[in-house]
Formats: sequence, C-alpha cells, structure tokens
Amino acid sequence: MRSFMNYNEREERLLAPYALRSRQSRGREFDEPDHPYRSPFQRDRDRIIHSSSFRRLADKTQVFMNISDYHRTRLTHTIEVVTIARTIGRSLGLNEELIEALGYLHDIGHPPFGHTGEDVLKECMVDCGGFSHNAFGLILVKHLEVRSPHYDGLNLTYEVLEGQHTRVDKRQMTFLRPLLEAQTVESCDSITYDAHDADDALKLGLVTFDELMQIPLFAQSAERVYQRYGELTGRRLRKLVIRQLIDLQVTDVTETALERLAKWSPQTPEEAEMCEPIVTVSDDLRAQKTKLEQFLFHRVYRHPDIVEFRERGQDQLRRMYDGYLRRPELIRGKLAEWVDVWGLPRTVGYYIGTMTDSYCQREFDAHFR
Repeated sequence: MRSFMNYNEREERLLAPYALRSRQSRGREFDEPDHPYRSPFQRDRDRIIHSSSFRRLADKTQVFMNISDYHRTRLTHTIEVVTIARTIGRSLGLNEELIEALGYLHDIGHPPFGHTGEDVLKECMVDCGGFSHNAFGLILVKHLEVRSPHYDGLNLTYEVLEGQHTRVDKRQMTFLRPLLEAQTVESCDSITYDAHDADDALKLGLVTFDELMQIPLFAQSAERVYQRYGELTGRRLRKLVIRQLIDLQVTDVTETALERLAKWSPQTPEEAEMCEPIVTVSDDLRAQKTKLEQFLFHRVYRHPDIVEFRERGQDQLRRMYDGYLRRPELIRGKLAEWVDVWGLPRTVGYYIGTMTDSYCQREFDAHFR
C-alpha cells in the first residue's frame, strides 16, 4: 500500500530557498507529536478555521453595517485575502500553508461593527490597556479558544503567532522584516479591501462609476476592460473592472517581489528577513493606491449613511460597556472565568469583542435598551 507523502519532502521539492519550511519551525509552546501527513502550518490553518472565533467572522461587519446582504463581512474579506495571497505565494515559491494560517488569523480579533467597534473599545478601555483587534486576536487563540484538556488556546506555532504579533505593532523598531509569507498576507489585505470596498460602495449606490473613474488606478483598470471587451455597462462592467483592479495589483506585487528577489538573492528565510520589504507594491502603484484610498476615506467611509450607522453603533457599544460594568453577572461563558485575572473593565471589553453583530444587537435589546 502506498504510504502518505511526507510534507517535508514535498516542501523541499516545491518551495524556494527563502520560503519557510516546516522543519524550520520553532514549534509550539506545548509540545505535540507530528502528524503523519499534515504539516505544522496546515494544522494551524485547520485549527483556526475550526475555531469559534473564525466562525463568528461570518456575522461581523467589514465596513458596511446591515445595509444589504451583498456587502462583504469579515469572513468573506478574510477568504478573499487568503485566496489572493495563495496566488502570489505560489508564484514566488512560498509556503502556501503558512500563508493560509496567517491569512485566516489576521482579522480574527475584530469586534462587532467593524472599526466602529474597535474605536469604542479603545476609548472605553483606555485605563486598562486599550483595545487592538490584532492584539485581541492573540488573546483569542492563546487563551479563549479551547481544543485540549491540557492547555488553553489553539497552541499555534510560534511563526504564526509572531505573524500576528508583527501586525500588533507594524512600526516596531527591528532590523528584521516579517517572513515573506507574512509580507504576502499584509500586501493582499490592502489589495483586497481597496477592491472590495470600491465594489461594495458602487453596488450600494454610495458612489457612482463616473466618480471612481476620476481615480487613475480605477480608470486604468476600466480602460483595460474596455480594450478587451468593448463598451460594457452596468453590473457586468462593475464586476470586470473590480476583477481587473485586483489583477493589476496582484501582478504589480508579484513582479516587484521577483525583481527584489533577483536583486538581493536571499537563500534562506533569515536572509530574506534582513532585506528591505520584498512582497509589496511598487512605488508607482503605492502612489496610485493612496489616491484610491483617500477617495474611499472621504467619499465612502465618511458617507452620511455610513456615519449614521457608525454613530448609532458607537452609542450602543458605549451603553453596553457601561451596562456590563454595572451588571457583571450578565457576562457568560469562558470570559466569566477571567474576571479575577484581567479585572472587570478589561474582561467586559473582551466580552464585547467576541460578539457577532447579531448577538451584540440581541444583548443590547435584551438588557440595555
């Protein structure tokens, strides 16, 4: 009978010298036996996907709160990031399983109501350490998720946890850059939200196609569609332009990375970490992306309908935070066990941070309206 393919052998065949191999992992906090055919990073990916925190992303706001059933949620955003990151990672010979684990983890700590929720929790928790969705993601996978009778958390590899630590403080003063796999996820996060926020805004009627055509990067994408397919209109045009907007950015990141890899020729992951950022957009595209992001900030994120939803959500979350402080008996589940460790103010913030949009609304209606 044919035996399982050894993942170390597979990685040696497929990965570039600067990619991180499973045998190079520093392991986990709690030692575990190897799996016969799943690599450590594949197991990390599976643990994240099967976690309660990951499932909750299906009902957590990305940007647009309860406006329609079309717009992205945190879950669909995460899936899009991972899909695009795998494409770039495969082109560069990187470790796709590590990319997947990093990508599925990257937004797991977002509270309900998107950045609105994060802003309120930062404000409410200012005297007990503040709130960061990246840092809270680590709290979830190291302390609050359960998969073993012997320890708390998911016991992820150090490399996956460090990828999230890097996101906690992107301005950290260190000579070493993130692993190329982590750089890939970071770049694809930006590619994804630029494209899908423009798509959602168009679909929801918050901006017009003509307005976006004033932005060079969007106009360039549209021109490529016109050249290939002729004069299209409506839904078909919007979808093809957004697809082209993604493709244009993915191509730029991949070509930029290949040029920098050829220039510096790192032969190990450690050598790649000592180089300037490798998996990133070119300087020209960065300038164009900045113009698109400025447009989205002023015309979409500050759209009156979005501002109204945001202010309503902020008021609701502030009232809930104060309400749980007065009535801590309402804190249920595993978080109740941490009050003596973290203190009530911090635990209340984390309790709200775990909630989906729908559960948050039900709790508010039941106890604090």
